[in-house]
Amino acid sequence: MFDFIKRYALKKHLAANAVERDRQIVSLRNAKNIGMVCEITDEDSYKDVFAVFSKLQTISKVQMVGYIDENAVPFYCLEQLAADYFCKKNLNWYGKPDMVQVDDFVATDFDILIDFTKSNLAPIHYILTLTRASFVTGGNPFNKEYYDLLIEGEELSNKKLLENIYVYTQKLKGE
Repeated sequence: MFDFIKRYALKKHLAANAVERDRQIVSLRNAKNIGMVCEITDEDSYKDVFAVFSKLQTISKVQMVGYIDENAVPFYCLEQLAADYFCKKNLNWYGKPDMVQVDDFVATDFDILIDFTKSNLAPIHYILTLTRASFVTGGNPFNKEYYDLLIEGEELSNKKLLENIYVYTQKLKGE
């Protein structure tokens, strides 16, 4: 019963604060400012996400926010100037991230925002609902209502998802 109330309160908050985005198709190759949302489940997932983050940094300016569905951020999640992490203790009672870094991330006008999560997570719904990004994409079927482009596939790795986004955004843009 309490989970239902929490979900209802978050949904009500998001509906009241939803942002009207200026949607535009942006190819990954031409994006000047890329946002990245991810979920860290263990050290291997961190290494995988960080490899994709490093690869994107060679293309453009990248900012990343990672969510850890635990009560503390693990020691291996090293915060950097362009990479922040948050966990359950950084959420308010109904699941809204309560961190300045997440608020700054949401307020940034990204050319493209890429969702690398694979689970149904309320804090990620919060970020995807309130983002000001021109183009939102990812491969998580739980978040497809927030995307401008959904990349579907059998258990796509983060690297394969990034490759598909690169190909399909170029095709959509006609490059």
